Amino acid sequence: MTTNIFDGNSRVMACDSRWSISYGPWFFYLDDSGYEKIERYNNVALMFAGDGRKIQEFKDWIASGPADSSSMPAEKGMSVCMVDEATGQVMFEKHQDINSDNVLCAGSGALWAFGCWKDNKCSKQAVKTAIQKDFCSGGEVKYIDFAKPDTNLVPISGAAKLHIDAVTNNILTRGNVMKIQATPTGVPNLPLPKAEGASAANDEQVARAEAAKLAANGQLSATAPCAGMHNEWSDQDRSAFKQALGKMFGWSN
Repeated sequence: MTTNIFDGNSRVMACDSRWSISYGPWFFYLDDSGYEKIERYNNVALMFAGDGRKIQEFKDWIASGPADSSSMPAEKGMSVCMVDEATGQVMFEKHQDINSDNVLCAGSGALWAFGCWKDNKCSKQAVKTAIQKDFCSGGEVKYIDFAKPDTNLVPISGAAKLHIDAVTNNILTRGNVMKIQATPTGVPNLPLPKAEGASAANDEQVARAEAAKLAANGQLSATAPCAGMHNEWSDQDRSAFKQALGKMFGWSN
């Protein structure tokens, strides 16, 4: 899962770097995969969470430098926070789990991140705290400090840029795994202690193989899950997003 935060007061955007795949009670994950949740284009930063394939669609579309919105992918399946790097102003946001005190948070670690931010007013520390509390967030904290400016994102373009399909494959071939214990309402609780022995190892390998088949058919993908990825976008949302994208691409009205 994930933890994303943007603090409009200090103008710092930060997120974790874990991508995951859920398959039944199995939770496969990989940290520091090289696939960023933050995309930068024309001095605009877009921070995504949600379905990896949907995020990839938008990354590909943005990289193509479209002349208008006619080929824009459908939006459902992701959350987005879009910030003007020069001003630190939010140009557009949708399906954030928290929007309070000029701070936006999305993902399974959002509550812990926001709680930490209220005490420390530091986006990077907020993500670190969420990683300690939320077993579905992890890896290196990636950030952009628009005020300094400073970032630890590495610019990669063209063929060298990692595709979400490669991340999915890496998760299922060499990623870590947890077996999730569900509460009576079906909500994931804490990871079960990992069973040992040949039988447990075989169960894990079978689950990996079955998940890989679904991924090959396009039914599973690496994700950075957030509650908003399951929500619909209204026509008003879509129009506002297109308007913000138009400013980023320099479309004429």
